[in-house]
Amino acid sequence: MAITGGKFGERWRDICKAFGLNTLTIDPEWGDRADPEDVKSMLNEHPDIKAVFAVLSETSTGTLEPIKELGEIIKGRDNTIFVVDAISGLGACNIEVDGWSVDICVTGSQKGLMMPPGLAFVSISDKAMRFVETSKLPKYYWDFKAMLKSQAKGQTAYTPAVSLIIGLKSALDLIKQEGMDNVLARHHLLAEATREAVKAIGLELLSRYPADSVTAIKAPEGIDGETLKKQMDTKYGVKVAGGQAHLKGKIIRIAHLGYMGPFDTIAAIAALEMALNDLGYPVELGKGVKKALEIIYKGWK
Repeated sequence: MAITGGKFGERWRDICKAFGLNTLTIDPEWGDRADPEDVKSMLNEHPDIKAVFAVLSETSTGTLEPIKELGEIIKGRDNTIFVVDAISGLGACNIEVDGWSVDICVTGSQKGLMMPPGLAFVSISDKAMRFVETSKLPKYYWDFKAMLKSQAKGQTAYTPAVSLIIGLKSALDLIKQEGMDNVLARHHLLAEATREAVKAIGLELLSRYPADSVTAIKAPEGIDGETLKKQMDTKYGVKVAGGQAHLKGKIIRIAHLGYMGPFDTIAAIAALEMALNDLGYPVELGKGVKKALEIIYKGWK
């Protein structure tokens, strides 16, 4: 079973199909999240489902999925494992891999770990390792049995990306110095400041359950999201992301994850206000910035 609801949930579906797996889907509207009861019902109807695939933070819509609740549903099912894409969520949104019964958690170096892309990380539960032992699907690079055999000798199974691993040490030192609770609190504060700032200038969020990693904002009526994104970049030097698939031109996305501080957020809101005015959408300059400043000033430690 793959939970979609965005570009990266759909990618889980596509990966499963690429491996020839019979794949059922739960398909929330983009900007909404999966209803745990729908997942429970599908598992009850199809007790032979071997895995449930979900995304912690759906980057394409800025949505936080109910991973804790889904883990509660799946944990008592001995023949089903829970697999979570935490690529944009880890380090920005809370996830308790063991406590929430996540059997396989996947992330990358390029988001909350503040590094270039190139490293992938996977955690595997004892329950999932039992599946690894009996798996007949084709595998080579991600042959976990081969990897564990090498790690037991203090080695890697293949040539590692040494320069990135050295960079990872520095990134983890920064996280350790700040403290994980403070890292999550910082992401939440910057996300909350962004959300309230865009509301203050009359814009709407796309997601009903916004994540703290990225905020998806609907382009106002008459304004193309791609044009707005380009204006923020070319005139004000602030890079944001646009929409993907059918959301292209309809939203912009402002990130808060990784090496981000309060003035990154304030600059993004200021650029958004000015770009909107440039494109003929009147915004009181400083209104959103003021709201963001108030929230950050009150919550910054």
